[in-house]
Amino acid sequence: MEGIAATIEALDASLVGDALGRPGALRAVTASRIGTGQVAMSLRLDLEWLEGTDAEAPDTVIAKIPAPEPQSREAARLMRTYHLEVGFYRDISPLVSVPHPQVLHAAIDDASGDFTLLMATAPGEVGDQISGCTLAQATAMVDAAVGLHAPTWDRVDALGSLPWLGRPEPAAIAMRVGAYGMLLPGFQQRFADRLSAEVMEAAAWLGGHLGDVIAAYRSPMCLTHGDFRLDNMLFVDTASASAVTVLDWQTVGFGRGATDVAYALGSGLLGEARRGGEAALVDRYIDGLMAAGVDVVADDVRIDYRLGAVSGLAMAVIASQLVASTERGDEMFAVMAERHVAQMVDNDVFSLV
Repeated sequence: MEGIAATIEALDASLVGDALGRPGALRAVTASRIGTGQVAMSLRLDLEWLEGTDAEAPDTVIAKIPAPEPQSREAARLMRTYHLEVGFYRDISPLVSVPHPQVLHAAIDDASGDFTLLMATAPGEVGDQISGCTLAQATAMVDAAVGLHAPTWDRVDALGSLPWLGRPEPAAIAMRVGAYGMLLPGFQQRFADRLSAEVMEAAAWLGGHLGDVIAAYRSPMCLTHGDFRLDNMLFVDTASASAVTVLDWQTVGFGRGATDVAYALGSGLLGEARRGGEAALVDRYIDGLMAAGVDVVADDVRIDYRLGAVSGLAMAVIASQLVASTERGDEMFAVMAERHVAQMVDNDVFSLV
């Protein structure tokens, strides 16, 4: 399909120049891989234009194409992650105020799932999931969540007609619960020597109660990022604040907004920093929704935040078994499991279902 590169080699001057609206004007493309994404491949493209090309032609763009590993590509096909990301940039990004990269080209082959995104470069440094984040960075993530959730709050009917997004269905919930149960033994085997008995017991508990947790949420649905964590963020930090750009929209879908917040804070803030700061950050999130005109029940959002602590553990179990195993990837999933189990304990999730 025109405008789609399934490999780095296919990102040549002809395809990129055409995709950027300047056919025949691009002399050369130099691609270098960036980031550690396991579901797709992100690349920096340095562009050499022919003399006389308009001055607004970018010197550098960011490209995103399918992962080279067959296991990761098959997982993306099954979960429709490439369709979701292209759909977000094409149809949702104009509706929301969450900071995200400017998309210059978005194309996908519906049958194969092969896709190509070209985006303007965004400022900042990628967060480090393993190292954790500062309170200022956590605050920026909470404010960014408001920018996604408030404009889409309780708009399932309006947005659910998008063919790539669809409406939340009981069958999809049942599929997620079933996938967790099916993949849990592999998670337990891979991390048996890395994770504590407490973490493993919590993972087993969630296997029997994930459906109950989902049924216990109280707030209306909105669009959620679904993987709202440091590795999917760019940060520009100053002495007093932090600004964030949110990347990797491959898991966008309908959910409860507080789960994005719980996922971000539980995986990013370490130990006492989370325990001491999360209540105020949840209140900031609620205040942000209200300031944006959303009619929220504050106590319902707080309950949903507590329930949302399971989201990071569920992601660690499921995603670790679907993508290709790497040393850093496995450590990241282990750290996520540890931090979210601590968050579950601190928020007494077990008493809510």
